[in-house]
Amino acid sequence: MAYKPEDFPIFTQPDEATAEVWLNKLKQYLHNAATAIGICDIKEVTVSIDTLYEIFTRVEKRRVYFHIYHGKMKMGEINEGALIVFWTLKLMPFQAENIPATLLNTKLAYIIFVNLLHFVAKKTKRKVNVKKMLMDNLLYAFQYRDLSKEAIMALVESHLY
Repeated sequence: MAYKPEDFPIFTQPDEATAEVWLNKLKQYLHNAATAIGICDIKEVTVSIDTLYEIFTRVEKRRVYFHIYHGKMKMGEINEGALIVFWTLKLMPFQAENIPATLLNTKLAYIIFVNLLHFVAKKTKRKVNVKKMLMDNLLYAFQYRDLSKEAIMALVESHLY
């Protein structure tokens, strides 16, 4: 068993196929984004591909972390989605001409969060608790509070029953 840092392999960047898988997941989480942020066409939103790639890389690094520190436990879709939300809030990969980047990325992270809830609920035959006041508080927290990766992961789980 490896105990020293030099015993572990060096992390390598995800390949194109992995990035493509991530792009498809992100599209699923953003399928209703145009309507939710109040624009006519999602093509009004541009994205930094380099920043998206950085987000995907960070999620893959976390997958390695889970493997090392949690043994055979897999990271799972809740944690993957929560990490995408977290890194969207931090790295702000999305831009639009008439919407401030912080507001746009906050709203898109929120949309990813809500769609993640519905995706996981459907897959696990659970229900989603998305009361308006609760979700308004969450949107505020995304925009103005400093939430950790772990807090966002816990928030996803706490909205499912």
